[in-house]
Amino acid sequence: MNSPLREAAARYKPWPNLYFYAMGKIALDPAYPAVVSLLRDSQRPLLELGCGVGLLAAYLRANGHRAPILGFDVDEEKIGVAQRVLSGVRYRFHAEDAMNFPAHCGDVVMLDVLHYFSDQDQQRLLGKIAASIAPRGIALIRLALNESTWRFVATKLEEWFVGVSRWIPNCGWNFPTRDEVFLPFNRERFAGDVRPMWGVTPFNSYLFTFRRRIAEADRSAGGQKNLSGSVLAEYSGGKGESLP
Repeated sequence: MNSPLREAAARYKPWPNLYFYAMGKIALDPAYPAVVSLLRDSQRPLLELGCGVGLLAAYLRANGHRAPILGFDVDEEKIGVAQRVLSGVRYRFHAEDAMNFPAHCGDVVMLDVLHYFSDQDQQRLLGKIAASIAPRGIALIRLALNESTWRFVATKLEEWFVGVSRWIPNCGWNFPTRDEVFLPFNRERFAGDVRPMWGVTPFNSYLFTFRRRIAEADRSAGGQKNLSGSVLAEYSGGKGESLP
C-alpha cells in the first residue's frame, strides 16, 4: 500500500517536475502533517486560499479527509492542474483572488498568502475568514512574521527568488506582526495559538490556529446554519445536489 505522501504525489506524474516537487514539498513542509492532524476527521467543508496545484487537498484526501474542498488561487495554470488531479463534486477550484471567496461555513486553510496584501486588506481578509468559521470550526493560517531575526531576512530573500523564478506571479513583502494576525480573531472571541512552523527550512514561518469557542459557537449556530444552502450550492457547482 502506498503511503499518503506517495498516493498524493502520484496524481502529479503526468508532470514530472510537479511530481518531484510534490514529493519534496510534502516530505519537508511541516505545515502539511500539521494541517492533516487537525482536519483529517473534519466533516466541515474546507476552504483553501492559495491552493496552488491542489497538493494540500490531495494530501488531505490521501489521509482520509472526505469533506468537500473549495480552493482559490490567482494562478490559472496551477488551478488547471488542480482541476485535473482532483475532480468531482467534492473538489472545486477557481482562479480567483483570495479576497473574493464566496459565503462559506466550515474550516479554512491559508498557507503563505497573507503577505501579498496591504495592511488594510490583510485585516479585511482575516476578518472575512473569521466570519466564515463554522461552530467548532478551525482556521489554519501559516505565514512569515515580521520580526528582527535572521530567519526573516532569509524569508525576504526567498520571496525575491520565487518572484524572479515566476513560480508565483506576484511578489509579496508585507509581512504582518503577530498582533496584527490575532486582532480580527480576538474581536470574534476565538481561541488562538501560534507555533513555529519552519521545520528544516530557514524561513520565519509560523502556524496560527484559531478555533471558535464553544459558547460563541453555540450562540452563532443559528446564523451559520442559514449559510448552509448557499455553501452546498457552491461546492456542488450551483446545483444544490447531495454530496456522495
